Amino acid sequence: MLAPCTMTARASSPDRWDERIARAGRLAERYPAAADILTFYGKLAGYQQSLAARWAPAENARASTDASRGFRFEADATGLTDRVLEATTDFLAWLDEAAPPGLADAVVEMRRLDRSAWRAVLDDYLGRRGSETAAPRAPRVFVVEALLQPLAEQLAGQRRPPADRLTPPPATGESRCPFCDDRPLVGVLREEGEGAKRSLVCGLCLTEWPYLRLVCPACGERRFEALPVFTSEQVPGARVEACDTCRGYLKTIDLTQDGHAVPCVDDLATVSLDLWARDQGYTRVRSNLLMT
Repeated sequence: MLAPCTMTARASSPDRWDERIARAGRLAERYPAAADILTFYGKLAGYQQSLAARWAPAENARASTDASRGFRFEADATGLTDRVLEATTDFLAWLDEAAPPGLADAVVEMRRLDRSAWRAVLDDYLGRRGSETAAPRAPRVFVVEALLQPLAEQLAGQRRPPADRLTPPPATGESRCPFCDDRPLVGVLREEGEGAKRSLVCGLCLTEWPYLRLVCPACGERRFEALPVFTSEQVPGARVEACDTCRGYLKTIDLTQDGHAVPCVDDLATVSLDLWARDQGYTRVRSNLLMT
């Protein structure tokens, strides 16, 4: 029987923004089919970097301790949400210049929304966040998540507790981020001894936490025969870890093959694996920011 691993949490530091932007540029050359999305992501990461530099952690964003879930982020409407709403107009103006054609068309309509309409979109997102499996990103959802990410990541990095205040991940059932309670975006494999250890990366605040190798993070399935792994010679360094019980899958970035990989960026570059997994009837555990 597998035992739970000791829990620690990692959040990306501010200097990771330059690393993400540079990685997007390199991968755009390596994967021509994903070049457009990677080029746009590089620009978007630069915009998010500027937000992170301007936004000090919101005084009204609270961090609380819960014995069953560990350290958890809670959004206060007068703190985090106001910051996001105040940034919406500027972000939409930026999208007018930077967005790819499909999204640019939606920006025209979204600029007609007033503050109360955007508050409703944001409240709906926060209320349902992490409760749905991957689905195509509606433009309005993309806008609020793109603005929330840098602040959530910043809060996670500054407010995560020491390891002794975090509970181990559950050995069964669904795994959630120990900070913001969102679902994992991707898995990561890193060298450890004679093999590799696995961790999960949050889809919102990008906190990283250790997780068991042979357990489905969506439903807790532990039977080896129900957890197939799929790889492609055309996409080295990434794999699809599926579950035949819940029909979910998590894409995992293997840093033992490419130590320069940046999980949230390499995820975008390897969209061909997502298309293949969908064709096989699997559903992604959690959409990435630009999933369509």
